Amino acid sequence: MSLVAGVLVDDAIVEIENIVRHMRMGKTAYQASIDAADEIGLAVLATTMSIVAVFLPVALMPGISGQYFKSFGVTVVISVLMSLLVARMITPLLAAYFLKAHGEQAHATGRTMGRYLGLLRWTLTTKRAETYRASHPGLRGAALSWVRDHRIWMVGVSTLALILTVVMLGTLKMAFQPETNEDSANVQVKLPPGATLAQSEAVIDHAAAVIQSDPDVDRVFERIYVGSGSLNVVLKKNRVKTSSDFRRKIAPDLAAIPDAQVTVNSPNSGGPGGAGRDIMMFLGSEDPVALNTVANQIAAQMQSIRELRAPRVIGEQVRPEITIKPHFDLAAQLGVTTAALSQTIHIATIGDIAQNSAKFSLSDRQVPIMVSLSANDRRDLSTLENLPVPTSSGESVPLKSVADIGFGSGPTSIQRTNQVQRLAIGVDLSPGVVSSEAWKKINGLPAVKYLPQNVSQLNLGQQKFQAELISSFAIAVASGVLLVFAVLVLLYRRFLSPFVNMGSLLLAPLGAAIALHLTDQPLSMPVFIGLLMLLGIVAKNSILLIDFAVEMMDHGVQKDEATVEAGHKRAQPIVMTTVAMVAGMVPVSLSLSGDGSWRSPMGICVIGGLIFSTALTLILIPSLFSLALDIEGWIARKFGRLINNGESHPPGGVSLPTPAE
Repeated sequence: MSLVAGVLVDDAIVEIENIVRHMRMGKTAYQASIDAADEIGLAVLATTMSIVAVFLPVALMPGISGQYFKSFGVTVVISVLMSLLVARMITPLLAAYFLKAHGEQAHATGRTMGRYLGLLRWTLTTKRAETYRASHPGLRGAALSWVRDHRIWMVGVSTLALILTVVMLGTLKMAFQPETNEDSANVQVKLPPGATLAQSEAVIDHAAAVIQSDPDVDRVFERIYVGSGSLNVVLKKNRVKTSSDFRRKIAPDLAAIPDAQVTVNSPNSGGPGGAGRDIMMFLGSEDPVALNTVANQIAAQMQSIRELRAPRVIGEQVRPEITIKPHFDLAAQLGVTTAALSQTIHIATIGDIAQNSAKFSLSDRQVPIMVSLSANDRRDLSTLENLPVPTSSGESVPLKSVADIGFGSGPTSIQRTNQVQRLAIGVDLSPGVVSSEAWKKINGLPAVKYLPQNVSQLNLGQQKFQAELISSFAIAVASGVLLVFAVLVLLYRRFLSPFVNMGSLLLAPLGAAIALHLTDQPLSMPVFIGLLMLLGIVAKNSILLIDFAVEMMDHGVQKDEATVEAGHKRAQPIVMTTVAMVAGMVPVSLSLSGDGSWRSPMGICVIGGLIFSTALTLILIPSLFSLALDIEGWIARKFGRLINNGESHPPGGVSLPTPAE
């Protein structure tokens, strides 16, 4: 809602400004409200529909990022439709009875407006080109005359701005979501297999003491299990460091604790496994030996990257286990089946399955009776070796006669993705480093660049979410742009003129990219939300400008004069709506209260983009519109004969009246 606040008053500002302009023509407030509302009604409807066209596809985005964009898109669409209803129904009514007319007055005058109109006329000047074309007939003269056309210069400026936009956006850092500043942190502790409860308590108490020694920590809560535990850290409200700075500062001290694997969980971590590291790299292979070898090589090479801290292969800890290797040929000779062998081992170690167990009946339920060897017997190899295994003849043989029994080690579980065994490498980031910088260094490691054929990198976690965000955002924006184009074709009843509005959308991100560079903000999900808002507002401004010029031309006004008059009459409401939007974004970007990690990038993106795009819209769009009309006329002259059979048909057949000034 904080982003939409500035947009909601835009329609009302445009309506009231137009009413005031008509009142300064000498009309009464009542008549001015009627005439102004009738004059600008279609433009206001089109500008609102352009915002709806941009945000409606966003509300349908799939994936994790779509869960964030859905509520935002629906909120914007409903809000602007309600603001349109208020601007069209209530605002003119209130203006008719509450505003006071003061007779004829000058409107939109002053030194600044005079300088702007002078610059606008200069960008539309074609006299030098026409003079050169007249003195140099022929194809070469016509081609060189374009260089002297100021409108072509504006095309060059637009192209330069577009190139600069691509460069500025391409050099920005990128992360799926910004670092949040929370009032809590979570630490996970794992001990080696076989650790007792007393040992676990001692290690976790040591970790809690290390954390409590930090001056920004308020309280630490411990949760202790056999061989593992967790600590919930509550940070002080008036702390100096952010929560991310605290995590990265305390992590090396906790990693120095002996006989323990301590992880400070990152809120930006994602993907299967829940290891809680800033960067998670997932590998997959059908060969577990090769998978572990490659993972350890990558983790070792990560040690040389100064942007990374404490790289570690994340997986199930190796625990002691009993290994039983059957001799199938000997078992077949003795009449021992695989099912009988498996059932004997299963019952002796962990008990039979609940469906086959005897039941103890209570009044409301039945409790399975689990029967197995005692813990001491399970540790005794001689007891396991002499377990009787039934044969097909009804006799039994000792287990050691059909299998080799011994002790080994291995993981308690195997993690898979799409039936491929998965292993993760987790690493934390140094202060001030974002994920895009780290991934560039990681992907440049020799062990990553030259993976064996039987080992592959899996696209999971933050990498997958970020790729989904970019692809879904691109599809949503492309759909929105096409819908905006359809709205403009219906509004202008022309085909080339809407492309000018589409060109203004390409110029919108330049100011946002510059503002993000100045504030050292990475590209992230809130920035993409701000860019969406920016596209809708820029389309709205260009529609107000071009719609007035088209309306003037439909009443018989010459093209350049209509374009200059559109700049004169529409510059003021465009600047007013921009100021209102920037004013609404200032509290968002400053984030004076609470965690502003999400709000601040959005506000900075919108403010920077609005300032630059408004200036570019007022200066470049009129000249591009004039050029588009000339190209449209040239196409009509070349191909109109094919449609009209060589006959000329003036539009309407009658002269159109000139609008009131």
